[in-house]
Amino acid sequence: MLLLRNQWKDNMNFYELIDLLKQLIEENSFTNKITFGDISDIDLNKDTTFPLLHIMLEEAVIEEKTIDYRLNVIAADVVDIIDENLGVDDFYGNDNTQDILNTQLRVVTELINALRKLDLVDNKYSRIEDAATATPFRDRFENEIAGWETSITLKKFQDGSMSSGLGNC
Repeated sequence: MLLLRNQWKDNMNFYELIDLLKQLIEENSFTNKITFGDISDIDLNKDTTFPLLHIMLEEAVIEEKTIDYRLNVIAADVVDIIDENLGVDDFYGNDNTQDILNTQLRVVTELINALRKLDLVDNKYSRIEDAATATPFRDRFENEIAGWETSITLKKFQDGSMSSGLGNC
């Protein structure tokens, strides 16, 4: 029997998590598209909807009363090269990389700050206490994109109701 999204409505830890992340990200004005899954599944060369925020679930650590979701978030935008005939600044270069790093760090920071206050909004989650590490990148993918990759661990309290329905699988 397949476990579908509409079944076991009282225990939707994973769906609640990804829906919540999507909702938080949609609230910022610097992200045009949100994707989920393995980054290799996204054709960044053909996708023209940038800035993009991509979420990858690295692992879920199941503890007695919580599940720790370890996520990797990529916030990125396309690098636009400025016409070299206009001159090249030694500090700023001839593209918008610094603009991208500025705006996409803001996206990641706002997401982290919202997750740090999550326990005040939803009692199913614990406040993020660990520091989130954001690492800038450029030219890591086939096309010219730059941005930030951030590791986040989000702790969600288990509701324990799943065990009663496992025998029906």
